[in-house]
Amino acid sequence: MFTSIALFGLGLLGGSICRRMKKMDPGVRIHAYGRHPARMEPALASRFVDSISGFDRISLAGVDLAVVSTPVDSSVDIIRRILSAPDLEPGAVIIDVGSVKERIIRSINGLDRAGQFIGCHPMAGSEKMGYENSRDDLFDGASVIITPHSRNRDEDISAVARFWESLGARTVRVSPEEHDRIVTYTSHLPHMVASSLVQVCRDFLAVHGGSARLDAFIGNGFRDTTRVASGSPDMWRDIAVMNRANILAAMDLMIDELGSLRKALADSDGDAGVLHEYFARAKAAREGLK
Repeated sequence: MFTSIALFGLGLLGGSICRRMKKMDPGVRIHAYGRHPARMEPALASRFVDSISGFDRISLAGVDLAVVSTPVDSSVDIIRRILSAPDLEPGAVIIDVGSVKERIIRSINGLDRAGQFIGCHPMAGSEKMGYENSRDDLFDGASVIITPHSRNRDEDISAVARFWESLGARTVRVSPEEHDRIVTYTSHLPHMVASSLVQVCRDFLAVHGGSARLDAFIGNGFRDTTRVASGSPDMWRDIAVMNRANILAAMDLMIDELGSLRKALADSDGDAGVLHEYFARAKAAREGLK
């Protein structure tokens, strides 16, 4: 297993990796890098990392695993920088935790050591960001999608799978392209829908709400449906731009689906059977999810 880790970005996911690694093996060396090193002082004081530095003082000598845990837009530049570093060990592996993969693979294809990067996406995020929300059990039972590309070595892919499984996760392997298509519907589209629902509700209340307070009318259903809209606007802006084509296609299907539901409702006078069947199919599909 990996013994010297360089971690880029000490937020929710990066911090949770550090906590779990140090819990399993206090002897593992973790060197954390960030834009604002002072913000990583709590992790250093708690001994979840062994050293902290800014992105301008990166050293990869002796590192056998580099984990890039920054927003997807900035991760492209960091991954390219790592792969081009003269002190990167030939056997070192670089992984990330971002929600978009195909764009990253395209950006590194021309680099000599592109085969040392293996894309990863833990399905364990939260609308709560930052190191202060990290925890050592974040990956227990979570899926981590591993997205190998043609230049990766089988032994490196297996080592990365064992790494995530040691943190409590289960791993799935798909191509970067398939990852981006699927996660559009399970993660990116839900965020677009949740954000739109909050905006529609806000606009309605601004015109028709009178003196009523929104809080009094919110139940668990609204909270559950819109929870993800509390995620970082910077992060979601980058995801939307980097996976634009897939998200636009999914949004078109969502608009069509709402149109079908609207028609069923408009035609329901005296016969609500179509509506019942629609909701019954949705219920069965939802209950079939694990």
